[in-house]
This record gives sequence, structure tokens and C-alpha cells, in this order.
Amino acid sequence: GERAMTRDNNLLGRFELSGIPPAPRGVPQIEVTFDIDANGILHVTATDKSTGKA
Repeated sequence: GERAMTRDNNLLGRFELSGIPPAPRGVPQIEVTFDIDANGILHVTATDKSTGKA
């Protein structure tokens, strides 16, 4: 958000990563992308870089 204090920002939603198999720290390579379109809509995606699965 734009406010200095977290409590003063508005929650837009939640994004949960699940289905990631157990692995040593640093092994899972997950790319998370945040994109705001021309209408101000936030789109969030995550891709497992080892499988290409989104």
C-alpha cells in the first residue's frame, strides 16, 4: 500500500502457494508476478520454474 503504517492500507486479497513438494531450502524456484492492468486490476501468478507449472 501507499501508507506508511500497515494498518492504514487496504487488504486487496490473499494469495496462497500450495502443492509445493518438500525440498531443501533454496531448491524450489517459484516465480511470483504482480501485474496491474490499465483498469487498475491486480493480477498475481506463480510459476514453478523447474516444471513450468502455474
